[in-house]
Amino acid sequence: MHTLPRTVLLVLTTCTSWVHAEDAAQPPDRLAEALSAVGFSKADLGFRPKGYWSRFPDPQTVPHKLHFFDSLFAEPLRTYDFTSVMAQAVRDLLSVEKLEAETESLFKLTYFLGIEHKVGGFRGYSANLDPQPAAEAPLLAAVAKVYEAAGSQMRLMVFGKRADWPDPEAEITKQLQGVDPQLEKALATLLLNLVDAYSWRQLALRNVPADALHSVFAMRDFHGHSTDGQSYPHQVDDVTRTLDEQSLYYGAQKAVQAAHDAARALKPLVAADPAKYQTVSIRFSTPLGLVAVGGTGNDSYPDGDYAVLIDLGGDDTYLGSVGATSSLSGPFSIAVDLSGNDTYRCGDEQRLAQGAGVFGAGVLLDLAGDDTYQAKRGAQGYGLFGLGLLADYDGNDKYSLDYSGQGAAYFGIGLNLDGKGDDTYYFYGDGQGFGGPGGVGVLANVEGSDTYTAEPLAEKAGRPDYHSQMKIAVSQAQGCGAGARADGSHGHAWAGGLGVLIDLQGNDHYESGNWSLGTGYWFGTGLLYDGGGDDVYRSVYFTQASGAHFCIGALFDEGGNDQHVLYETGGAGLAFGWDFTVALLVDKGGDDSYEARMISLGCAQIRSNALLVELGGNDTYTMPPGAEGFGAATFLESYAKPSYSYGPYSLYGNSFGLLLDLGGTDRYVDKDFAAGKEQPSTRAADNTTWLRPAKDSPQYGYRSFGVGLDAETGTVPDFRLPGGP
Repeated sequence: MHTLPRTVLLVLTTCTSWVHAEDAAQPPDRLAEALSAVGFSKADLGFRPKGYWSRFPDPQTVPHKLHFFDSLFAEPLRTYDFTSVMAQAVRDLLSVEKLEAETESLFKLTYFLGIEHKVGGFRGYSANLDPQPAAEAPLLAAVAKVYEAAGSQMRLMVFGKRADWPDPEAEITKQLQGVDPQLEKALATLLLNLVDAYSWRQLALRNVPADALHSVFAMRDFHGHSTDGQSYPHQVDDVTRTLDEQSLYYGAQKAVQAAHDAARALKPLVAADPAKYQTVSIRFSTPLGLVAVGGTGNDSYPDGDYAVLIDLGGDDTYLGSVGATSSLSGPFSIAVDLSGNDTYRCGDEQRLAQGAGVFGAGVLLDLAGDDTYQAKRGAQGYGLFGLGLLADYDGNDKYSLDYSGQGAAYFGIGLNLDGKGDDTYYFYGDGQGFGGPGGVGVLANVEGSDTYTAEPLAEKAGRPDYHSQMKIAVSQAQGCGAGARADGSHGHAWAGGLGVLIDLQGNDHYESGNWSLGTGYWFGTGLLYDGGGDDVYRSVYFTQASGAHFCIGALFDEGGNDQHVLYETGGAGLAFGWDFTVALLVDKGGDDSYEARMISLGCAQIRSNALLVELGGNDTYTMPPGAEGFGAATFLESYAKPSYSYGPYSLYGNSFGLLLDLGGTDRYVDKDFAAGKEQPSTRAADNTTWLRPAKDSPQYGYRSFGVGLDAETGTVPDFRLPGGP
């Protein structure tokens, strides 16, 4: 028998004692404690559907489901890590300094926020551009490459000689007289990069049926399609069966990098001598679209099918389609504005605008100034089988839209990125971080006190919701991932995508109707991450960490004195789950308040996991007397007497409705909103623990548990930044 040397034993004994002492010093894990109180552990959270679950819509058979969904559905606490990685990318890369200094900062943002979650095969290394502009007449040589890529030629020969007309070469040469050679080289480089991107886009479509391609490109009313499957645009599935997504998004990444490279090359040129570029005016046609460059004055650009639109400064006006794919023959559109208080306006609901990509990529970069963006639909960061990116680096900006944008996508990627300033966002629905079927939509904002409004009144926005007496609109906004169910109609269900809103700093105000603020629907994932500040969240129903039907909805607030208010019908929120939903609301620090009218505040229904976790601060929770919530799991008779002939899958899921408040002196209030009277709650109190249903209730058990735990100390280690405190 071998024995360890005395010195090794001493070291092991010392280390063991140190580990035990460290463990003893760690605050208790209150989430583990709450689950243990009803006989479960963290491993029992989440859902892992099986093929033998009769009548359960098996995720393996639901098309357009994003690849990460099953993992988060099974390990819901990792949703915080998943969201934090995106927030950290925004924190590290979305600033004027990083965007101007780092070669691939915008490319990496596009990867971490969009590409990584939409399509596999990439890991964010590089777009691999290698333009090689010609030493002499670089722009003419680049334009010739554009013609060649499109299957045409710039120099036309007829009757054995050069054609007198059209003569693009002569036209471009005339316009370039007196133009700075460095500006010409930068423009040539951009065009060569777009040729590279175009080759990959063409490869992506090689097998797509032409009729389906044209039909989907023309679709502008996805916001109007019912989520319950009243219609079936079959052309969408025809496209997805034949589209080469890796090639499409490789080309899109090249377009993003090309735009970023152009901005970084042009800004120092103009800054060194603005007067030199005052009268620049270039405009010519190519097979891939118009190319236009304006100087540092106050310019106006008419609507057009632009492949490239560059403005070197001034307070400018852009009309119609800008930085957006306007035709199948011109799949890439790059717009860069270096400075000025600019106005972007598109009043045609059939024209995509302001960072929108369909079967290609539309990129709009505005580097500085207090800008105004106005559009009808499909704009301000919108993707449909493509990538749309609007990045505004600096300034107090105003965004206004009807539907589908401000970071929205269906079967594509839509990104709205804003670095600095007090910004205002207003629209009707499907955006501000919305992932429709198969889509990834992200709105990310770093600095400033911002206002986000998804018009809540149906009389203005349309789309009235029966959950709110048809008065409140279906917003699908501010971190919402929603699919299209068809289990009651034609059966062609589409899984929801990923909708994310990230705001890192400032005292922000969020206003919306229903289906908003970290909400999922039908295999969709909706996330909201606020990095700090005294924030106000106002919404109505299915909102603020909520969801219905096999989905994930989460809201994470990292600090500040926050107000979470549900008004009007005011329910199904503040950590609420219906029908196999994961709902997580985590608010750290600050003196926060929560107010709801019904089924909220850690309320699980039909086998859901709904967790409201408050970490620190003196907090107030208000609901009407007797309203289901405050950490509750609703009992159904089918739990006790299941019908094996009608959906026995509910036997296999666990319901957990949890409210955990750690630290501070807290108030739980029963309020009669009609009478305006309130009193201390009889169901929950500071520094106590409760179960709903209670252990002595005949409804207790059946894999359905509500737990409330209010403690002066403790933590939930799962809700820390990876590698952070």
